[in-house]
Amino acid sequence: MESEKKLVAFVTGASRGIGYAIAQSIAPQCSHLLIASRSKARVNAAAKRLRANTTCEIHSMWGDLASGRSFAKSAKSLVKSTAGTLDLLVLDAGYYVEGSLESIRDVDFERNMLVNCHSAHYVVSSLLPYLKESPYARIVLIGSTAAYEAYPIVPTYGIAKWALRGYAINLRKELMKQNIGVTFISPGGTLTDMWAGEELPPRRLLEPEDIGKLVAATLTLSSQAVVEELIVRPMLGDIHE
Repeated sequence: MESEKKLVAFVTGASRGIGYAIAQSIAPQCSHLLIASRSKARVNAAAKRLRANTTCEIHSMWGDLASGRSFAKSAKSLVKSTAGTLDLLVLDAGYYVEGSLESIRDVDFERNMLVNCHSAHYVVSSLLPYLKESPYARIVLIGSTAAYEAYPIVPTYGIAKWALRGYAINLRKELMKQNIGVTFISPGGTLTDMWAGEELPPRRLLEPEDIGKLVAATLTLSSQAVVEELIVRPMLGDIHE
């Protein structure tokens, strides 16, 4: 990316955790930063915190990714009504539900797939016309190390992340000739709400800021360079129950 080029970026799941850390890390590289979350209160609070620490314009929206095309339509409207263009799309929002594959309810399994995988396609397809107009377009999908192995803690989450990885790999092949880069970043255990209440040694998990720094770093590469897949784990490895 040309150092003087300021980006227009859209980040989902940006009200807390990894999504907020990504928004915070890329803000200095942006002219406009659009953030989304399921909670109106949380995303507005996140936008307020970001505005206090950056000079770029911050815009926010709220909506449930489980609404599918409805969320994607709202995201497209936000891009159109604010910057009118888009250089970077970061899809971070996720959802998990505990329970074995044998016992999980159909409604929970379906929501898990919709939020963690299917929604990515809806949002990308809605915003792709704007990305195609950018001289430096990038799509970053936040996956998980659960996309590479069995994940007994929350198996349905792992299944969705495997599917999301497959989507990212195929999207990369499809968009490369249009100069749109696709990156799949897979964090291991990270200190987010997923681990709330767990008694773990200090620094046993990744910090959300670690992922934010990695996303920001990919944007400093030359325009012909694309990080396709990136795995980052805690020093002592992942935690499996």
